[in-house]
Amino acid sequence: MPSRRTLLAAAAVLVESAATAAQGGCESRKASPTVAKREPDKTGRPWILVAPHPDDETLGAGVMIAEHVAAGRDVHILLLTRGTGSTARQQINGAQHSRWWGVAHNPAAEGYAPLTSEAFGKARYDELTAALGCLGGGRVHEAGLIDGQVTVAAVKSAISALVDEIGHGAGVYAPSWLVDDNPDHRAAGQALRELAAEQPAVYGDVSWYVLPVYWSDSRLGQVAWSWDKPTDTEISNRARNACRAYAAWHPPHSYAIGYHSVDFMFALIDSDPRSMLHK
Repeated sequence: MPSRRTLLAAAAVLVESAATAAQGGCESRKASPTVAKREPDKTGRPWILVAPHPDDETLGAGVMIAEHVAAGRDVHILLLTRGTGSTARQQINGAQHSRWWGVAHNPAAEGYAPLTSEAFGKARYDELTAALGCLGGGRVHEAGLIDGQVTVAAVKSAISALVDEIGHGAGVYAPSWLVDDNPDHRAAGQALRELAAEQPAVYGDVSWYVLPVYWSDSRLGQVAWSWDKPTDTEISNRARNACRAYAAWHPPHSYAIGYHSVDFMFALIDSDPRSMLHK
């Protein structure tokens, strides 16, 4: 997984890239062929988004979720873990300095108890459900896997069980197996890739979403990728509002865990709501 210094450096490049993209720069990159923009599916078929941790759904696919909900599709989020391994817990508990917060937290002075792993996981889950509400809705299914120990086999089993439950023919999207260096994300993407190869009749509508920190990754030149941009202002606003759900600081009800963790990625979505996906 990239170091914080590497992620922050990448984020600086991405902010510049986002400005270029707003003028059409990223749309014309020769190294990465762009497929036609996908319009929201009007068939009403179920759609599953695999999210290894809370916030992956908003950062990687917030625009897509809002579009599918608006189009009348039955949206399901397969949450693999509650993300309890995040270093944001140490920041909120005052054991580590928070770059985004600007000062070290002092739970006693700020009026809350340090978060246990369980309480932290619940708070992350609550951020996810609040974000989904902003996006228009969606049903969460928890796989109950352990953060940092997600395996391809476990994800294949979780996806298969959910597809069997809601019906074959569902669209299934997962994090990129190609450019994402987080081991949990990569395992999720590889699991979907294997399922699509093994059972093409069941997994005929699959794609992989790309988190903002990888939008300029040169490895994307190996695949056909596309931007999924908001179809209207309401979709843009829903994507932005979902980001704000991860910035809400109101202990003991919410702890802005998403922003303590990767505020720079949320800033990219807030400034230019869109999602990237590849085949």
